[in-house]
Amino acid sequence: MKNILITGACGYVGKALVPKLKHTNLVSIDRFYDDKIHHQSNRFFCDDLNGLSSDAESFLESFSGKIIHLAAARTDDSIQETYEKDNVKATQALIKNLNPKKINLFIHVGSVAAIDGKFLEQNRANITSPDDWYRVSKYQQQLHIESWAKSNNVPLVILAPSAIYDNDAKKNSTNIGRLEKAVSLFKVVPEINILKSLTSMSNFIKAIVCLVNRKTENTSDIDTDLVNRYLIIDKPIMTVTEICKNKFKARLVIRIPKLKTLLLIISGFISLMGLCKIIPLSKERIIKLYKPTDYKDEMGYKEWSDEEA
Repeated sequence: MKNILITGACGYVGKALVPKLKHTNLVSIDRFYDDKIHHQSNRFFCDDLNGLSSDAESFLESFSGKIIHLAAARTDDSIQETYEKDNVKATQALIKNLNPKKINLFIHVGSVAAIDGKFLEQNRANITSPDDWYRVSKYQQQLHIESWAKSNNVPLVILAPSAIYDNDAKKNSTNIGRLEKAVSLFKVVPEINILKSLTSMSNFIKAIVCLVNRKTENTSDIDTDLVNRYLIIDKPIMTVTEICKNKFKARLVIRIPKLKTLLLIISGFISLMGLCKIIPLSKERIIKLYKPTDYKDEMGYKEWSDEEA
């Protein structure tokens, strides 16, 4: 049986992935406890990577097999220090405790956010919003993993999904989940012709399982390069309007002149009234909504396709 260690097993992706790893010797780590994940794992550590128990540290040092690194923080109101601790320092703590000679594949489940984070950091942007701190921390997290893998000759695959959705995304507090919830409730959507990339959970899980099942006794089983980066994005790339019509079954699309300006005014009122936690419509979120997220031609990343499987 394959030895698999998965971090962040109790998160959104982890809960979808763990049931697909039935025929493996699966060890899960998460700082939160989930009864299903516990019972679906051969061993479960309820540990924060930044505060590992002696048992967990000892296990990591002796672990031999493949790593699926999912653990990361992403919330609406986290500050710089939170992202640095949960995304960057936690990742450093993980790889510090691993014996690289025993790791035959490291799969880092990253995000297209790291691409944006690279741009922000290289341009020394003035970062003030949680969304941008998240992007920068995902880029820094990825840099640490790549440096460790190259220094220790560990085969590394970085997977970069975009907004992940499943058959019932509205139950989750992701941006795409909020959008589905709003469309499901009102069945009406304003016209927003901005291209947005999406990642279906089913395709994403299939890609991870495919990589886990590959033989990786030597690096050529992955590719000629030690590090490989894949974008996992649905095709075709759709506008916000098309997503709402095709995926969330919006019945009516209406055109509202100066919609962005109107939303910014509403967000200002929400902020003034202190209702941000009740109505998560911030200035930064609106700016993000109107920013295209078509990453298909990103340098340094290959596009994952069904043919890969």
